[in-house]
Amino acid sequence: MADNLLKVLIIDDDEDDIFLVKGMLKEGLPESDISVDFAMTDNDAIAHIDNDKHDICLMDLHLGKADGLSILKYLNEKNSFTPVIFLTSQGDQEKAVEVMKAGATDYLIKSRLSVESLAQSIRSAIKLEEEKAQRALAEHSLAVQDELLQGVSNAMHKLLTVADFQLAISQALEELGKAASVDGAFIFKHFTDSEKSQMCNLEFAWTDNSEVAGFNFKAENLSYAELGIEEVFQPLKKKQSTITYERQGSNFPQGIFKHLSIRSIFIVPLEINSDYWGFVALGSKKKDRLWLKNEQSILEAVVASIGGEIKRQIEKEAFRQIVEGTSSQVGDEFFRSLVLHLAKALPVKYAFVNESINIKDLQCSVLAGWEGNDYSEKKIFNTVDTPGEEVLAGMLAFHPRNVTDAYPNDQTLKELKVVSYAGVPCFDSHYKIIGHLAIMDDKPMLDQKRTLSILKIFASRAGAELERKRTESAMRDMAYHDSLTGLPNRILLNDRLEMALLQAQRSKSLVGLLYIDFDRFKQINDNLGHDIGDQLLQAVGNRLKDCLRQQDTVARLGGDEFILLLPDISNQEDAGKLAQKLLDKIRPTIFIEDHELNITLSIGIGLYPIDGKDVKSLIRCADEALYMAKNDGRDCYHYYSK
Repeated sequence: MADNLLKVLIIDDDEDDIFLVKGMLKEGLPESDISVDFAMTDNDAIAHIDNDKHDICLMDLHLGKADGLSILKYLNEKNSFTPVIFLTSQGDQEKAVEVMKAGATDYLIKSRLSVESLAQSIRSAIKLEEEKAQRALAEHSLAVQDELLQGVSNAMHKLLTVADFQLAISQALEELGKAASVDGAFIFKHFTDSEKSQMCNLEFAWTDNSEVAGFNFKAENLSYAELGIEEVFQPLKKKQSTITYERQGSNFPQGIFKHLSIRSIFIVPLEINSDYWGFVALGSKKKDRLWLKNEQSILEAVVASIGGEIKRQIEKEAFRQIVEGTSSQVGDEFFRSLVLHLAKALPVKYAFVNESINIKDLQCSVLAGWEGNDYSEKKIFNTVDTPGEEVLAGMLAFHPRNVTDAYPNDQTLKELKVVSYAGVPCFDSHYKIIGHLAIMDDKPMLDQKRTLSILKIFASRAGAELERKRTESAMRDMAYHDSLTGLPNRILLNDRLEMALLQAQRSKSLVGLLYIDFDRFKQINDNLGHDIGDQLLQAVGNRLKDCLRQQDTVARLGGDEFILLLPDISNQEDAGKLAQKLLDKIRPTIFIEDHELNITLSIGIGLYPIDGKDVKSLIRCADEALYMAKNDGRDCYHYYSK
């Protein structure tokens, strides 16, 4: 929603229902300015979908001869993020399952519709869609990063395997441009002559269209103003990457950029021997091109590698050994390959990739290590009073000899008879230290610049790979856990429930399912606000977890509904005893901010295979038992009864 404007599309062939729903919206969502469009036919609905963007769609399942499912299918084909709530006059359970599988967010029966239920459903739908959009962005970011890292690997491979330097740079630039999904990639060399302080030469160029008429791939004596980038000269001199777009009041694009219809560029300075040498420009024809932070970080690392290749022609054989050994690897295999090839190419006896697991206490774990002739075991260690303490502080550590004199309390250095040490930090895309590369040897290290340069390049790659692994882990956690309470969500619950039923079928045991709902939770939300309500959900979730066995699962379905899975129980009484334990556990006062809150639960119990023989029927039985408990006065549990 933009500010507090809520744009709603109502699709219904009954004018009275449309009028009724509009009134409910204004009453139930007073915090929002409601803007309502409505359609009474499928053609009108599609016209609204094509011409405008809505925050929520409320749709009748039956539109005369038309079916609301066909409109939902059209929305899905358009990749629309508009959540859809179906309103129907009939409570058909099979139809509800069908529309939810088709992508609907909720399914409400008109005869039971109330101001509160409609408002709650809309709020939940919008929140769910926002979370889905965030996950989609995270997945897109990870996909871009994975593709870019593969392209980076290909570009680095070109740099190190093509014998002719000019050809190597050209082919690497092409790989980089394709991996970054840009329309042009360019390397400019800056004039160091003070009389030409804002002049440069185009040294290398690649475009996605080799048939561009009149384009000179080798241009000299170009001024920054002629390119339309004079405003970025000072940041580049300060070795700062910058992004420039076509916009009102800007001189960009000009010259070759204008000729190639480049409307957005990411410019990264090239640094040789700590001096500004020139810059790499990656250009897109899209004015609104989104340059992701992790993408920028990876591109900057590659540009640094290109600069390093320009500088280190005589060293490329050793560098090639490292890249060729790691270019096709990811995850743990990448880290193992990296330490092996670092040790061989530098050469040193020991090499380690370490991950920070507690930056405050300076704790790290060894992801991969090479110790002379074999890989070392993974272990957790503390970097206090070791050279690693320097690295975790963000510094480059280089001790060419007698490192034990500086760190006499480091027992590992003594045990391995280490003489020299070098280490560099690994950063994520937010420049947060997430680990470090370290090499050690039993003889002095003589070439500080070369050693640290190589370590920095691969620390950047290692940091990107480590961040990718962490992002994958976080995304898996988001997919299977509730974002508010951290408890398993419906997807993970279904997986565990399926497994529990299969195990129970083999072992002839029982499975208990407790469907839990808070009593009068809405009053707390309405009177104290959703923030207090959310904190109460978290507190109750923690109390529920305290009552579980190791093999039990408590999951949040949404709102104030939870399900507790009890695999492998002996009898019906086991489930009842736990239900009573939960009731007793939740009753004591919960203190949240300045509020003393008391909440009780209603619990419905279903048993496999007595009540239901599959996941769907077992959940349904427990749900019906929950309503029996509600009807019995709340603050109690009830077994399912046919």
